[in-house]
Amino acid sequence: MANGTGNSPTPPATKEVLVMEGLFHRSSGPGDKAYLIGSTCGACGYVAFPKRVVCPACVRENTMKETPLSTRAKVFSFTVARVAPPGFTAPYLQAWVDVEKGPRIFSLIAGVEPKDDALVEGQDVELVIEKIRTDEGGNDIIGYKFRPVSTGGKP
Repeated sequence: MANGTGNSPTPPATKEVLVMEGLFHRSSGPGDKAYLIGSTCGACGYVAFPKRVVCPACVRENTMKETPLSTRAKVFSFTVARVAPPGFTAPYLQAWVDVEKGPRIFSLIAGVEPKDDALVEGQDVELVIEKIRTDEGGNDIIGYKFRPVSTGGKP
């Protein structure tokens, strides 16, 4: 399809696609914060991410209640990924983070250069919802990441 100028066709509009439904809540405006969606067991108190139907700790059914998780976490460990799967560009940072009053989860890291000394264990990070990659159709795949609360605030 021509763009009316006789030049090359107009590329299709990029759309946003969630990496997976039900992983997170996106902010819809001022006063509405984004958060990850987990679940808490009413029987044993275990907190899971992503949300579950059966508690992975006590294996009881119908005890899990959907729970918004904290937007703050601490870096447990991290690495620089120097080889990337399709749709990603290496190098990039990935980490295990301990969510405040929640589980340890795997996450991509945003907001810092992907270097071996970019983070330290125990560093405070916060949730961001943003593009994690582009799919084969040129769509932005939206997911969760964590970023340092302050790049100068390493413990």
